[in-house]
Amino acid sequence: MRIEQLEYVKEVANCKSLVEAARRLHVTQPCLTNAINSLEDELGVDIFVRSKAGAKLTLAGQEVLKISGLILDQVDELYRLSGKHQSRQEIHLAVAPAVSNSAILEIIEDYRKSMPAAPIYVHETRPEKIFTALTRSNRSIGIFNNSWLSAIDQAEFDIELLYEDKFCVFASCKSPLHGQGSLTIKEVLEHYPVATPICDQDILAGYLNHPKLSLISSGLYNFSDRESLKSMVVSDKAITCLPSSFAYRDLYVENALWAPLKVSDFDAPVNFYMAYPRRKLTHAESTFIECTRAFYKRWEPVV
Repeated sequence: MRIEQLEYVKEVANCKSLVEAARRLHVTQPCLTNAINSLEDELGVDIFVRSKAGAKLTLAGQEVLKISGLILDQVDELYRLSGKHQSRQEIHLAVAPAVSNSAILEIIEDYRKSMPAAPIYVHETRPEKIFTALTRSNRSIGIFNNSWLSAIDQAEFDIELLYEDKFCVFASCKSPLHGQGSLTIKEVLEHYPVATPICDQDILAGYLNHPKLSLISSGLYNFSDRESLKSMVVSDKAITCLPSSFAYRDLYVENALWAPLKVSDFDAPVNFYMAYPRRKLTHAESTFIECTRAFYKRWEPVV
């Protein structure tokens, strides 16, 4: 008898379908069926009645499910208590620069409450390198925007939408434009060049090539690091376009160094996603993913 078999029984009972349970567990249906058949043979009872309508627990199966649940709860408790086990369940988190640092730190804090001894390594990297990390490391989880969504192999990774956002125009709090109420993008670009992160060029290109944005005449500055970009904007030498979530607990916003402008005709949506291996996840991975989901479930637009 294996813990894995008990987990399979629990999932089939929840889904009432071998096909759906196999999909959720990221195993083949024959593999799932063989594991349950093997457990039934070992116990000498039928756990499920199979039919075209699905899989239904027998009376004996209901008892097996009840006891399996107690065993799995105890296994989870052992995982939580075992620092040695946690130390082997490291996670590599690959994050696009456009993702709010403050949000990631809060997610990690929540994760640490459940997995204090499990190592987590955060790699902020360009979106295209996130998928290299996901492919090369069996423990990687990626958070990125939709510009690279089509690049990931959805046969090997599960992808889910975390939140919907929009690009905003950030300017120095020294800028006289902050006192002018609602602006048009034309009015903004008549005063400033645009500083943009290299990692967001692909997604911003469509907006920056828009007829309203073809008015850029004083230059476009590309930055590979966030702090240099912020420094240029804070010194009132340029504006930048970043996701509104960038303002979340941002020190530059909290210290009144820069802030989003009210631009009435700049509509630039951007979505953020999470990707993780399409296989049975470790306890550490499942915990981190649940912490991420919980954080963005309570997420509210910043501006």
